[in-house]
Formats: sequence, structure tokens, C-alpha cells
Amino acid sequence: MIKRNISLIVTNQFLTALSDSIFSLAIMWYVYEITKSALSASLIMVIISLTGIIVGPFIGVLVDRREPKTSMQIGYACMILVGIILAIVYFYFVDILIVVIYLSLVVHHICMMFISPAKNKLLPRIVGVSKIVKVNGYIYSTSQTADLIGQAISGVLIGIIGFVGVMLFHSGVYLLASILLIFVINVSLVKDKIQTEEESTVTPKTSMLAELKAGMLILKQNRPIFKLVFLATALNATTIAGALFVVLVSDHYGASAVQFGLINAVAAVSGIIIGLVANKLTNFAKPYLVMAITLGISGVAFLSMGLTSNFYFGTLFFMMMTASIIIFSIIDNTLMIVLVKDEFRGRVFMLKVAIASLLIPIFSLAGGLIADSIPVNYLFIFGGCWVLICSLFPLFDRDIRAIERLPREE
Repeated sequence: MIKRNISLIVTNQFLTALSDSIFSLAIMWYVYEITKSALSASLIMVIISLTGIIVGPFIGVLVDRREPKTSMQIGYACMILVGIILAIVYFYFVDILIVVIYLSLVVHHICMMFISPAKNKLLPRIVGVSKIVKVNGYIYSTSQTADLIGQAISGVLIGIIGFVGVMLFHSGVYLLASILLIFVINVSLVKDKIQTEEESTVTPKTSMLAELKAGMLILKQNRPIFKLVFLATALNATTIAGALFVVLVSDHYGASAVQFGLINAVAAVSGIIIGLVANKLTNFAKPYLVMAITLGISGVAFLSMGLTSNFYFGTLFFMMMTASIIIFSIIDNTLMIVLVKDEFRGRVFMLKVAIASLLIPIFSLAGGLIADSIPVNYLFIFGGCWVLICSLFPLFDRDIRAIERLPREE
């Protein structure tokens, strides 16, 4: 049963990532086609980030109030509807399409926020705690594969079936992901623990704000998770450069659109490989040491991307950065599942996302403004130096150093 659940949830997440990749690229393409404005395209990231900051914590409360599968199905149902509505608007109300697209981005991101924390609540119930790292590795690997496929076929789909076809295809893939989720079954490995925690949550209904405050209190009291949220927030300052990766490749490396696709494809392949062996890579030492090493490698790679002007060296460094960040993310996500009680996991996860995203809109816009005045590679040099500084934090923080080894399959 566990193997069956692993196959179902990994396939479900593959389809989710595939549809999200196709949707994101298609939306970005059509926004730029309609407006011919780089600012309009950059607003997409700002809208997504602000949505997570403002709405995310409340989504976490809603996720904690429901069964994880129910929350995920709500997200899928709404995203299916988004695709259908966009297709109808394109056919009959094209004059307001750009407005509807921006509104749909908000709704779509809210729906995705139902799925991610609910998936984290669901995993221990369907695969057992000992397999979380392994399954997270599979999910990251298949998500990278899906993203790679999405980037490869999105342009083809736009050319063949147009905007309407892409939106309906996006809805169809989410429908398939939703159907697969129906067949996922809770297992007995965590049955007693989950039942105990669920019974403890059967209390009179309280207000959403009260539940949100309870989640904030849990986050504050859980010192290792609180420190990791602080670290993630600091790391997101690198969006001052990261959001301009296409500019680095195009202007600094002098690469073509085909080469830009190649560098992303190579990085995705490295992510696929890392995801498959994540269970071994994340357990060769204590979590704090693995996190420090992976952040250190990422910082050196980020810095080197700005120092080199050679496309092939840039590709190698980008691949190194992608692989190391995936290992760090798997550890971070696993700790979120293991160290936070099931009844609070949705709220704490979304509070983490909201807090960690605070710097993204500011630094993304700042990076765009600064890059108009100085060469973009200087921002990558700064970003790499900043990541290297952040990599020291796990080595010196007592709460993170105290975390024992991650759960692993015997």
C-alpha cells in the first residue's frame, strides 16, 4: 500500500508541476504579447509574492481545519475553473483579457497555496515518517522533470493549439492530478499518531485570527523552525539578482534564446538526478552541516556565475547552484514536516512562506532598477557573497545545530 501511495503522490505532484509550468510560461508570454511592456511582465512575480504574503497565512488556517486531501481537491477544482474561465474570456471578452489574467494569477496562486501545505500534512499519513526524505526527493526530481517538459512543450502548445487550447490543457492535467489523489489511502504506520492529533483538534470553532495567532505562537516557540524561516527570508534577498537571470544569460553571456533554454534544461536534469539520490545526500551528516555545505556551494556557484562571461562555465555553475539548493530545500521541507505537529503544520508552513517572501517584491524591483545603471553580473557577485555569508548561520546557531539526523528508511 505504501509503494502504491508513493507512486500516486509522486505522479500527482508531477502532473501538478507540469500544469503549473505550462500555465506560468503561457501567461508570461501572453502578458508580454498583449502589453509589449517588460514592467507588465515583471509585475507577475510581484503579484504572486504579494498574494503569498497577504493571503498565505490565512490559507494555512483553512488547510489545518480540513483533511489534507480535501484541501488539495479544493485547490485543484479552483485551478481547473481558472483555465476554463480564461479560455472563455479569450473567446468572448478579449478586451479585458489582461485584467482577467492578473486576477487569475491571484486566484491560481491561492489555489497552489492550498496544495503545498496540505501535501506536507498528507505525506506522513500515506508513506510514514521514515520515508519522507526519500519521497520528497522523488517529488523534487519529478517536479524538475515536469518543469523541463513544460518549458519544452509550452511554446509548441501555444503555436499549435493557441491560448484557449493551452488553458484547457492546463485544466485537463489538473483534473487528472485530482483524480489520482482520490486513490491515495492513509496507512497504519502513522494512524495512531494522526488519530491522537486529530482528536486533540476537535475543539469548539475559534476565529481565523485566533487560529492564526496560535500558529504564530507555535512558530515562535519552535526555535529551529523559526531560525530556518529567518534564514530563508535572508536568502530571498538574492532575488535582486535571481530575477534577472535571463538578462545575465542574454547580455553578459551573449547567449541566444536556444542557449537560454539549454542552460535551464541542464539545470533541470541535475535537479532530477539529485532528487533521486536525495535520501543518501541528506543523511551523510547532521542537517546543520549539510545545509551549510549546500549553501556554501550555492554561494560559490552564484558568485561564479557573475564572475565568468563564458556561457558554458555559466551553465556549469548554474547546474551546481540548482543541485545544492534542491538538497537544502529537501532538508528544510522535511524538517518542517517532522518538527511541526500535524494540527499546526498548514499554518506554520504558510507563515513561513509569507515571512520568507517579504523581501522578494522589494529586491526584485530594486534589481531591475539597479541593472539599468550597472552591469547585471555585479548583482550576481553580490548575491553569491550574501549566500556565502548566510551559509555560516547553520554552523553557529545552537538551535539548528541541535537538530538530530533526518528520519530515514531503515
